Amino acid sequence: MVREWHRAHSGWVASSVAVRRRPWRRRSCCRGAGSVRASRSVCGSCAVSRPTAHDDVAPAPAGAAGPGGRRVKVVLVSDGYLPRLGGIELHVRDLGLQLAALGHDVAVVTATGAGREAVATPPSAGRLVVHRRGRPRERRGPVRRGGTPALVDLLDGADVVHAHTSVVSPLSWRAAATARRRGIPALVTVHSMLPRGTAVPMTTALRRATAAGLRWSAVSEVVAAQLREHAGVPVAVLHNGIDPAPWRAVARPQGAGDGSPSVFTVVSALRFTARKRPHVLLDVLHHLRARLPVTTAVRAVAVGDGPLLPDVRRRARAEGMVPWLELPGRLSREELAGVYAEGDVYVAPARWESFGLAALEARCAGLPVVAMAGSGVEEFVRDGVEGLLARDDAHLRELVVRVACDADARESVRDHNSTVLPSVSWPRVVAETLQQYRAAGAATEREPSSAAFRGARPL
Repeated sequence: MVREWHRAHSGWVASSVAVRRRPWRRRSCCRGAGSVRASRSVCGSCAVSRPTAHDDVAPAPAGAAGPGGRRVKVVLVSDGYLPRLGGIELHVRDLGLQLAALGHDVAVVTATGAGREAVATPPSAGRLVVHRRGRPRERRGPVRRGGTPALVDLLDGADVVHAHTSVVSPLSWRAAATARRRGIPALVTVHSMLPRGTAVPMTTALRRATAAGLRWSAVSEVVAAQLREHAGVPVAVLHNGIDPAPWRAVARPQGAGDGSPSVFTVVSALRFTARKRPHVLLDVLHHLRARLPVTTAVRAVAVGDGPLLPDVRRRARAEGMVPWLELPGRLSREELAGVYAEGDVYVAPARWESFGLAALEARCAGLPVVAMAGSGVEEFVRDGVEGLLARDDAHLRELVVRVACDADARESVRDHNSTVLPSVSWPRVVAETLQQYRAAGAATEREPSSAAFRGARPL
């Protein structure tokens, strides 16, 4: 169970846009009517590979400021980092690049080795260096490998240590505890949903006295509420960021949105693991095909990879879904944006979703999103505004049929999602992050340590 939840990768978005007409409220549904190459990385959903051009950022502007209007020296700590693929890994990389682009000094400390598929950070990224080290020993001091400075040396001289943690993140926990002992302001951001009992080992590993002295945040309110309940610490919500522009750049195919019922296209992007529930997605598609008239063709595209993909492909073949269900594996960001442009609805079947980056990307592309209530998706999808939220699996199936049967409501939501940006964006997220650094106590000028901010390869 712990290993499964350690694979959780996610982030957050909160919407502050004005509430518009909720076209699906109180309306009844009609009846009837491969390996990643070195030149690519993968999006937060682990379903989409991205070109390394996504790394490009502008040179640091003059006068960029952090807490107190000055340059900040930040150490980001994450057990997982590129070339490992996932939401935490990409968020830490992107946050580091955003901070570096503003002129801040950023060092990333990770337990992930470079491997053969390390993704280089371009020179334009500014002041960002990465230190790769072995996992810490639980009862001993930090491990030195290949001349990498000890953990304490990497943290000394920082204005703030920002530890990114899942359910099991020993390096991040040790970094947070070390920062606390040495009087360095520290912020811990939890990126995963917390099954009952899993937050206690997290805070126990940090020792309760240490945990109480840290600044805590979570990627969504649902994760923050779990952490407050189970660990008994104050928790802020610190949003993850997104750039909506790439998802809005692809034009819809000619004739889309004209109300034609000839083809209804369902899209989803997910990791094919038990937690993401790909078999529930197939149940939804079966139900949809049975409920729509034979004159309406159904097309479904489920993008992504994972251990359950072969099983899903076997089931699709056995149940006669192959002619209309496409399982292309990982796609590039541009390819996925093209799939979204052709889609009519995005379905997110996962219950335990701390964020739902893929759903947010689909929302930025304009698609109505149908997801499970009670997950992190609620942070950027309001029921009847950006999409629909299901109480259970049966309700999820019915909601997808409702979207298929009501073209006017569907296009109204698409128009809203295409014209109203979600409130989260990298400028706002960076500002919120710097505010959390200030709240953690990052207000005193420090001398940069030679270990953390110099002499590392910019990977």
